[in-house]
Amino acid sequence: MLAFMSIVTHTVNPRPRLTTYLVRNKVFAKSPVAIVDVGARGGAEKQWQIYRDQYTMTGFEADEKECMGLNKTAPKHERYYPVALGRTNGKIRFFIHPHAATSGFYKSDASFLERFPGSKPLIPRTATTISTINFATFAKKNKIGDIDFMKIDVEGAELDVLQGLGKKCEDSLVGISAEAVFYPWRHGMPTFAELDTFLRAHRFVLYDLPIFRWEKKSTSPYMFTDGVFGPTDKGQVVWTQTLYLKDAVAELKSPSRRKHWNSLKILKLASIMELYQLEDCAIELIQEAATLGLLKTYNVKKMINLLTPPINGRTVSYAQYVEHVRREGPPRYINGRR
Repeated sequence: MLAFMSIVTHTVNPRPRLTTYLVRNKVFAKSPVAIVDVGARGGAEKQWQIYRDQYTMTGFEADEKECMGLNKTAPKHERYYPVALGRTNGKIRFFIHPHAATSGFYKSDASFLERFPGSKPLIPRTATTISTINFATFAKKNKIGDIDFMKIDVEGAELDVLQGLGKKCEDSLVGISAEAVFYPWRHGMPTFAELDTFLRAHRFVLYDLPIFRWEKKSTSPYMFTDGVFGPTDKGQVVWTQTLYLKDAVAELKSPSRRKHWNSLKILKLASIMELYQLEDCAIELIQEAATLGLLKTYNVKKMINLLTPPINGRTVSYAQYVEHVRREGPPRYINGRR
């Protein structure tokens, strides 16, 4: 049977200086960064470890055996539940694949998948019926409070999970990472277009969209004969792992939206932006919050300096960086264009 390669979906900051500073000063000690991982097979993503004991992880993994294993090795601030989240509470058909991690609520379109090499593990061999619960109901029953970030990878049911969040959760969240497809290779599964429409209607803005491709059999009939299946360099665009964040700068400018933000929530979002290499966005956010007097108890100048990009590998202050840009132009270009 084919194995599946471990896929890095987002490029994570290897040296998040602001986040390290905030954690060292225990900024999140009384209100840890609250992460929810839906489809938690393999455990929490490594970037959250930067918060040490200043984060909580609530994971959901429908595979009970996998979930038990995760709880055996998890630190005390991580907990995993053998629960299938969905849009509603009830029973639903669940299609089981030879490669267990790709099993899900939507049945694969075999006629489409057979046009690609190594697709057999994505075609179900059997099906069962399992119970689902929406997050709003589960959170109420289990006294889960506000959450800050949610990662969803549930093989086509990401929109279902989002539709079951409830307004309280939607208001508290600052970011969502959700898998999405550009072609519905499972029958009836929502595509990126539908996911994007839903999230934009709920105050989330797209910040990152890595693209993953599958090459057809026509030019790669022997691909994956080594037993490893995964995305290819060329071929049809098939899926992505989106990153959506709240546009806090725009909301802080809006009197009706500003009430949703406080200093801690702003710093959590700025930190998450830094983790996903969006330092420019984090600087903009901190500058706007400081202008409104929301960060009076924090060293704003230091935080902005910690987010400032290096110049030719050399650490510089924000003022030095801006002066360099004024004199020399930006140190980074796309295809050599200014």
